[in-house]
Amino acid sequence: MSGKRKNVDHKMKFRSKKGQLPFVELNGEEIADSAIILKELGQRYDKDLDAGLTNDQKNMAHAMISMIENHLIWVVTWWRSKYPENVLKGYKVNLQHALGTKIPNGILNFFFKFTFGRKVSAYLGAKKVKAQGIGVHKPEEIMEFGQNDLQVLSDMLADKPFFFGDEPTTLDVVAFASLAQIYFIEKEVQYTLRDYMQENCANLVGHVNRMKERCFPDWEDICKTLDLNSHLPKPPPEEKETKGKEEEKKQEKEGDKDIDKEIEKDIEKEKSEKDEKDEKGVEENKQKEEKEATK
Repeated sequence: MSGKRKNVDHKMKFRSKKGQLPFVELNGEEIADSAIILKELGQRYDKDLDAGLTNDQKNMAHAMISMIENHLIWVVTWWRSKYPENVLKGYKVNLQHALGTKIPNGILNFFFKFTFGRKVSAYLGAKKVKAQGIGVHKPEEIMEFGQNDLQVLSDMLADKPFFFGDEPTTLDVVAFASLAQIYFIEKEVQYTLRDYMQENCANLVGHVNRMKERCFPDWEDICKTLDLNSHLPKPPPEEKETKGKEEEKKQEKEGDKDIDKEIEKDIEKEKSEKDEKDEKGVEENKQKEEKEATK
């Protein structure tokens, strides 16, 4: 299976029919949601990561996974919605590559801050975390929630390689998916959870690195080349260049058009809102002057 799987770049716009990421397509069938993906793949390929666990351990794993997915990850989501610019810096996001476009990064960064930062992140992100319950609290309280979750995971891991012994289970996979997002933030970006994890939960840092080495031995290559399929054999450079050149140009052109339309749409909307505001101000001043004249 590992030799045949292929990661597809979603270009920050493709999602499953359920509107979720990640999702997989297996033999033409779409499977969305991480928990369902793990379950379905485990059943189809006869690989149960939790086969060696007792019922008590499975119950404990379920509780910990629920804490991670329904509490800790919302603390991370709150931080992202609050500081979208730090998301770009912290994860070294190359927007040209992420969006599949040749538009200069300077313009894309502005576009990201304008649309994602001011609208999507600040509004939708904040709205979601508030609806979930995390967002109604003070920043320092939210960070404390996250620190408490990290401490619980750290206490449970103790001095074991993985949460239930020498082999990883579903809990290790779920924990890694969230802990990696906290730990692998660039050092120059201020992030309370990462600092707390490094200073107070050294065993979680060790866990993240063990999972990284075990599941992604090509991690450094992936981060350096941004190749989503570094595990697959590559065709000769000339063949690859000739074969994919036209398709690549076509995708880039379509991507550029989409982004240009979004930028133009946002600028036009901003201008329209400004004009409307100016007109409203003029009308209010006019009414005020008329009232003063009748006194």
